[in-house]
Amino acid sequence: MPVKQRHKTAIQSKVEQELSALKQEVSELKKQLAIIGSQVKDIHNIALDSQRPQHKTLTTQENFDGDGALANLGEATAGLAIVEFSDYQCPYCKRYIDTTFTKLKTNFIDKGKVKYIARDFPLAFHKQAKGAAVAANCSLQQGAYWPMRERLFNNMRQLGDELYQSSAEQLSLDMDQFAKCLEDEKVLAKVEQDITYGSSLGIRGTPSFLIGKVEDGRLLNPTLLVGAQSYETFAAVLNELAAAPVQEAGE
Repeated sequence: MPVKQRHKTAIQSKVEQELSALKQEVSELKKQLAIIGSQVKDIHNIALDSQRPQHKTLTTQENFDGDGALANLGEATAGLAIVEFSDYQCPYCKRYIDTTFTKLKTNFIDKGKVKYIARDFPLAFHKQAKGAAVAANCSLQQGAYWPMRERLFNNMRQLGDELYQSSAEQLSLDMDQFAKCLEDEKVLAKVEQDITYGSSLGIRGTPSFLIGKVEDGRLLNPTLLVGAQSYETFAAVLNELAAAPVQEAGE
């Protein structure tokens, strides 16, 4: 075979090999795109499910407000109550605070309809959340829980001792008392007790809420609401509870 012909054949063979390799790569890419498309669909479905209100009725909770020792807002005589389980490093908790909490406070808490209780549920993978919960509880000892809570959520990327100290100073707290409280294992134990209590109720993420009627210091068969739900969702649950007759589970 002439040299020119052999060269032409070699080039043709190389082109065919490259085309074959490209076809194989395209085939693999199509397979990968199909897998990615399936994964995106799964993620989309999970996201939609997480946005849907998840309601679950729990058993009646005795002494749900810790004899008034827990951080709370509203009138003691309110016929309804919300118990919040939150994490200071949780972006969904921040979203709830920014979009829903203020409206609940204005329309239900401040009007004497709802007593609001705050409990801690720092998630294990949020390394600063437990320390922030301790700082908030130390502010509670000096009557400054809610303004401290606001500062912590507004500065969640800066959670740490420096923020706790500067916030305590801005709130005119007794700094010696605050410093001792941060090291008090009893305060940390309270946070741990909240985690244990929430876990016993089936709570796995934040924010989560117990919503129910109040009678004789008990929260009757509360609804467990999970996630940063809209104000409208909370209002619907509260209004439904307010209109419903009191009925214990099993009746």
